[in-house]
Amino acid sequence: MPFTLVAFTESTANYTLDNIAGLADPHVRVSGDDIYVPDELPFLAGAFFCGTQLAQAQILSPTLRRLANLDIQAYDVGAEPGSPPNLYNIFRSPRALVGSEQINAKIITSQSYYAHALVWLSSGPITPVTGEIFTVRCTASTTLTAYAWTNAALTFTQTLPMGRYQVVGMRAKSTGLIAARLVFTGFAWRPGCIGCDAVNDIEQEIFRSGQLGVWGEFAHDAPPTVDFLSVSADTSEEVYLDLIKIA
Repeated sequence: MPFTLVAFTESTANYTLDNIAGLADPHVRVSGDDIYVPDELPFLAGAFFCGTQLAQAQILSPTLRRLANLDIQAYDVGAEPGSPPNLYNIFRSPRALVGSEQINAKIITSQSYYAHALVWLSSGPITPVTGEIFTVRCTASTTLTAYAWTNAALTFTQTLPMGRYQVVGMRAKSTGLIAARLVFTGFAWRPGCIGCDAVNDIEQEIFRSGQLGVWGEFAHDAPPTVDFLSVSADTSEEVYLDLIKIA
């Protein structure tokens, strides 16, 4: 099942539950505080909030409100995700939305600090895949724009044999990283993970080793690029891709 990652981020002091802005994004419609659900991905599969002095956090949409909006444990960890990050994980049993409706992220915070929300949208429940999974290390040296998606090309640290590969997991690290997502040639969606800012960060296992199915495919000579979201202008990025060779 395909899935994609979108984000909200804003520096604001919300003393009552109020919206934070949708992050500008080339692959989904964003208007102010609203991110619009793609018709092809009408399920909410996961969510994550982080920031300084967060007291409450919520994901809401017209469809969710028919039962209850999603209250997410606010993660008061400072600028970047903690270790391990406090992911709201319903990838196996996602909440149904309606294509083209807007979703919003709301927070309460006592001071004007940046707050971030990550939301994963899917086409349905995501099941694991198995196979001969191996991991390759990649690097990038793009200067990231803080609080925005910045795309970067990857350099593989070893040469892949000629053929075709599925990506079935990912870990990404840079100094101020919040999240990273993959951009595949000819594929509409941008699946991604919560970022790490240190080698010893404990990651969420759901993002590794086939736990979220197939993220996308690529030929050995046309690898994906990566969108990075960071709190700082990082200049050195590291990515580990879990792969299965299929041809």
